[in-house]
Amino acid sequence: MRIRLALLFLSVPALAFAAEDAASPWTTIYHGYAFLTSNHQGGPSGEQDFDSVNHLMLVTSRTWGRRRLDLEGTFSAEPMTITPAGAPLLFQRGETWQDLLLVDRQHPHDLFVKLGASLSVDFSPTKGVEIGAAPVGEPTVGPTAFVHRLTASENPLAPLSHHNQDSTHISADVLSAAIRLGSFGLEASAFHGREPDENRWDVDQGGLDSYAARASWRPSPGLYVQVSAARREHPEAIEEGNQTRQTASIELERRREGGFVAATFATGRNLLEDGVAEWGTLLEGMWRFGGRHSLYGRAERVDRDLFELLNKVQRPDTEPARRVAVESLTIGYTRDLPQVRAIETGVGAALTVYRVDDRLEAAYGERPASAQVFLRLRFSSPQTAGHHHHGALGLPPDQGTPGNS
Repeated sequence: MRIRLALLFLSVPALAFAAEDAASPWTTIYHGYAFLTSNHQGGPSGEQDFDSVNHLMLVTSRTWGRRRLDLEGTFSAEPMTITPAGAPLLFQRGETWQDLLLVDRQHPHDLFVKLGASLSVDFSPTKGVEIGAAPVGEPTVGPTAFVHRLTASENPLAPLSHHNQDSTHISADVLSAAIRLGSFGLEASAFHGREPDENRWDVDQGGLDSYAARASWRPSPGLYVQVSAARREHPEAIEEGNQTRQTASIELERRREGGFVAATFATGRNLLEDGVAEWGTLLEGMWRFGGRHSLYGRAERVDRDLFELLNKVQRPDTEPARRVAVESLTIGYTRDLPQVRAIETGVGAALTVYRVDDRLEAAYGERPASAQVFLRLRFSSPQTAGHHHHGALGLPPDQGTPGNS
């Protein structure tokens, strides 16, 4: 059933744009992908499952002189292709199901990942401003979200540091503004700070109770540097208190004969009201070579609560906080297959090994590991090539560099 739902999801763009008028003043691009994954998470806390992570992005634009209006919708069929309790993922933590904290599981994305509009005005080729509004959108904090990041584009698993860096990429009621001055960009936003609720089919709403700001720098094509911070009002459904998130990242992309190389370094910390700081840091890399081979890797170090990992529930206030570090290393490979109509296909496999505190051996084993085998499906409109969307407001993309939208 999950395979059929993922394939149906991939057929949407072909139906939606079959009757598109070439003479229309609007320009539409689309991009989508789906992984059909056999996911084995080992050890006493692991499970085996078949699931599909997937995304579909549609952007329609119209230009009047130096002004451009963009309407964007991003959607996911994961409420149908991943169980409500989430996909197995050792040491992951975040969001809830049936009012219980998800531990060792990755929650599915909502059907509506983004619904928004933005208006930009260019004063010159290097200077401009942009304003945006989104019932569902991305505040101006964090690196490029992993679902849009080139270095994560062949990896079906979410980073363990997701909730330290870019989990805000689905937020309710986002108002944003940006200014571009040559290679520098400044962005700010106000939004509703609560994480998405357990209903994956609706559009969450809330007051503008949180805010974020980001400064970015593009010293050369294919190089993106950002620092950002956000103050989030009561982000967790079952955890009291507000949170401050601080992030920094460097993303690099370079074309090579027969492919490209790309790397991402990102770090972030959540500062809780009790003074505890939770860090999450990753280093990702991807090498595409020979026109159809992709080798990728991800190394992470994240802070976790010992009680939550051992008991699989939210730590009660009566239990003291005891932080442990979890380290992981993933190596994966994808081999492209012949295209099926307009869909790029590939098969791949990955292995992840972990290094953990000795106190976790009873719950995870002495040497926990996980493995995946998957079929990757991907499609995009011709205009999408070279479009790499950095950040909530999409400061102008690097021309001629690879991207996964």
